[in-house]
Amino acid sequence: MGKIRSFIQNKPELACLTILGIFCLIFLFAGLNSYPLVDVDETRYAVMARGLIGSGDWSILMLNGTPFTEKPPLFFWMAALSIKYLGFNEFAVRFPTAILATLITFFTYYVGKTIISRKFGMYSALILLSTVFFLMLAHVAILDMTFTVFLTAAIYCGFLTSFCKEEHKKLYWLGFYVSMGLAFLAKGLLALVIPVAVIGLYRLVSGGVKEIFRPLNIILGFIVFLAIILPWHIHMYQVYGYRFIYDYFILHHFERLVNAEELGKTRPFFYFVPVFLVGFLPWSVPFVIFLVKKFKRFVRRIETKTLHFTFDTNERKLILFSAIYFILVFLLFSVASGKLPTYILPVFPAASMLTALFFYKKPMDYFTASIIVALLANFIMVGIVFDKIYSGGMDELVEYAEMAQEDNKKLVTFDMPVKPSVLINYREKVDFITQRDFEELDEKLDFDNDCYVIMKNKHMKDDDYKNELMKHLIKIKSGDKYTIYAEP
Repeated sequence: MGKIRSFIQNKPELACLTILGIFCLIFLFAGLNSYPLVDVDETRYAVMARGLIGSGDWSILMLNGTPFTEKPPLFFWMAALSIKYLGFNEFAVRFPTAILATLITFFTYYVGKTIISRKFGMYSALILLSTVFFLMLAHVAILDMTFTVFLTAAIYCGFLTSFCKEEHKKLYWLGFYVSMGLAFLAKGLLALVIPVAVIGLYRLVSGGVKEIFRPLNIILGFIVFLAIILPWHIHMYQVYGYRFIYDYFILHHFERLVNAEELGKTRPFFYFVPVFLVGFLPWSVPFVIFLVKKFKRFVRRIETKTLHFTFDTNERKLILFSAIYFILVFLLFSVASGKLPTYILPVFPAASMLTALFFYKKPMDYFTASIIVALLANFIMVGIVFDKIYSGGMDELVEYAEMAQEDNKKLVTFDMPVKPSVLINYREKVDFITQRDFEELDEKLDFDNDCYVIMKNKHMKDDDYKNELMKHLIKIKSGDKYTIYAEP
């Protein structure tokens, strides 16, 4: 124990990095392969990433034999590289997400250390690492963590230009545009809108907005930004033409913002309030306390007519930056028509810094106990959540698809939503019949003589439905949630 204390005192920077590394190793990487890939997005994206390796064309995303033009390719490139060298397994598919989560944890520490102190940086990083949503989304192979990491990196770089030495400003501005370009390749247009809005408003309020528009910064920066994003987008337009423009920009960018009814993702304006409060556990309460405290101080200034703000300390500048970052992003996603719980992840780094200010001047023992309990509780919670998700019958779908592959049968799913998990062990095209359409099923059975058909067991509670089905199929194997059938 004495050696550890001596190490921390003599080499505090190395000690902090070591502690963060250990926490990230345990809570981001351990157990990545302990549960199977989860429907719908994780299995779909994993199969698409594997397909890039098989096709040899890394510019075209394919899903079940059909071009996938909804999303940009960065996440799929990273996942494909991981699969290529580590094999097609759960750890390889999730490895890039865990790496990125680690990087943004360390970057959050670096920003906090640079602006306030090493202690504050540790608080900010550990709070971010231990939130429910961050831990959960660091353990699944979907786009949100990739987008959040590069988006946050761009915002951090833009913020640090206010504190670095003059000779380092060009490097941080370059980092701003490079990260923004990578975020654009991760999820699209918001990667340009959000960092520009956050850093622009912060500079407008705190001063120094003219620096953003220095020709050397903005011209060189946008050249780099365009060099990152244009090649893939131009290639996709050359291959698919207007179809790419419609699917990618109109339907999955603008429609999500202004009219998501067609995509089935509309939610009320305040949808993200409870989502954030739950996702930011166990730090939601101190975060709210900190906000209430600052709001009361703001009201007192109004009442005493001393509403004059000066940002003459790094702590005040950090509060301003984090508040702008949090509020702008939260409002943008709240105003947007399309909402899913995972969309709100980009506000978590800002919320973590604000929450760290709540603990910063309190005894370190209080925070240490809180972080240990939080990490352990969340790790257990995440494991329970994924076990619950997978208990919905995904194991049966994977098994049945493998049966079809081994028996060289055509695979059909009938009267159920599209489940990409059947594509994990089945390498041919699957016919997904999502409606209760027996005529379409008959056509498929007549066209392909040797078919296996997967259905949900709950449909069998309807006797008329069951009798109709038995005219077409015979049962092969039944599980708790799904059954696989064959032709008589």
